[in-house]
Amino acid sequence: MSTKQSPLVWMSDGWKLLGYVLPMALACAGIAGLPISMAMAGVMCALLSSIILGGPKKVLLTPAPFSALILMASIAYYAGVVSERITVAIMLTLFTGGWLLLMSLILPKHCLNWIARPVWHGIGLGMTLTLFAMLIPVILGVPANKNSWQGLWELILKWYGWNWPSVVLAILSFALLVLWRSKSQPKALWVLLLVWILSYIWPFALVGIATPVQLDEQYWPFMNPVHADWPLLFFLSATIALLIYVESCQYLPKQFRRSVALVGFSNILSSFTGGLVISLGYVADKALKIRRNTLIVMLLLMALIYCWSWLAYVPLPVLAVIALYVLCVQINWCELRFYYWQWGDLLWLCISAGLIIMFGVCTGLWLVISFALIGMCWYSLRMHAWPVLFPEVQIIAQEAVIILPQLLLFANVGTLLNRSHDMITSLDVKNIYLDMSAGCHADVTVFVHLQALARRLHQQEKMLFVCGLNEKTCRVLIAKKLDYLSSEQFSTLSAESLLICHKYNNGSVIA
Repeated sequence: MSTKQSPLVWMSDGWKLLGYVLPMALACAGIAGLPISMAMAGVMCALLSSIILGGPKKVLLTPAPFSALILMASIAYYAGVVSERITVAIMLTLFTGGWLLLMSLILPKHCLNWIARPVWHGIGLGMTLTLFAMLIPVILGVPANKNSWQGLWELILKWYGWNWPSVVLAILSFALLVLWRSKSQPKALWVLLLVWILSYIWPFALVGIATPVQLDEQYWPFMNPVHADWPLLFFLSATIALLIYVESCQYLPKQFRRSVALVGFSNILSSFTGGLVISLGYVADKALKIRRNTLIVMLLLMALIYCWSWLAYVPLPVLAVIALYVLCVQINWCELRFYYWQWGDLLWLCISAGLIIMFGVCTGLWLVISFALIGMCWYSLRMHAWPVLFPEVQIIAQEAVIILPQLLLFANVGTLLNRSHDMITSLDVKNIYLDMSAGCHADVTVFVHLQALARRLHQQEKMLFVCGLNEKTCRVLIAKKLDYLSSEQFSTLSAESLLICHKYNNGSVIA
């Protein structure tokens, strides 16, 4: 039977992927007061880069929420005419591409994946709360108070001054996103199209809740004269590039490590065509593969949308709700259960989020990453766990035993477990014994990477047994109820003892 897929399947996958990519780009452009055509140009450049330079291992490029948030915060510094804001946004895109190319050349490969997972979760929480504070005035249809969180609270209490048509439209959009019973279709894109259709009937511009969609196309727009604060532009673009680099270190597997340079090239291409900042995108539907044919179909769909005669206005409350929805969809809520009774990890998370909220997204991000790297170095040296030692693999009784030579903690868990997986992935064995007799620090980062290793081995029809744990760590790991790791797969016995028990009992290796 042929395994080739029909063009209808490519069309369906392309439409679904477009639903993940396009809504956030349109929302960020509209909220920043930029024409929607800039978002479309950025997405089209990302698709072209993925098709031409993506290689056999495809990675989805898109204006991602966190990097787009920094762009929105950056544009807020320039409250001038729209044409100047467009030029500033494109200069930021151009500089961001240059910084990413530089980072891909001078920084070690994915060095920032050594940052503890709670720190990254704190960065996400701080930025989410910042985005929430930015979008609440948009939803309420009132001018934003940029002074403090107290000003936002006072704004919420003054309910009599809200733009109620804006609030009702936001509530309806939120209800559609929540109640729409569809797991395989891009709900945000359908809601956006539905609202655009309704705008033929209801004049959103008359109630002050709309933003311009299109201006005349501008090629080479950064050549236009602009009176900008160039040191500030360099700092803001470096911040966006740093965030994109951290995103790739935390989420992308190592086969996509060269994607940092690809994202840099895509941003430079986007700036020449008048587009927005491009980052790494993540598809929530794991069964959906990014194929070249799917990307080509997405590009054709984008071309049709771009050539379509859009309306002159798009409702801002709908864009704000879609931005919050897409951001919440991309949060891995399953990892948050690991923080139960993990007081040290909770402290890392709260401090990171607090720095982002207190000092702002740009300055706070540099502070958090700097302190996190200093803390990682100090803790790694003190615990003698710098990620330089290689794990050892032995074959005993036709089973694979991985012996970790040092304490496993947040600074080296990713490196050690990835190397361990590479060493045993080609072995014809069914059971893998991970011996942690050197020590294992029970924290959220270790939980996440252990779960990821067990999942990858499960996909290869192999089973992971974690042994050599002390009693306290063993109880903690069992209590976390990790995926693909049941309580029977943890043991305080060494790997050799488990194998001896298995040999003489001629049965299970259950501890």
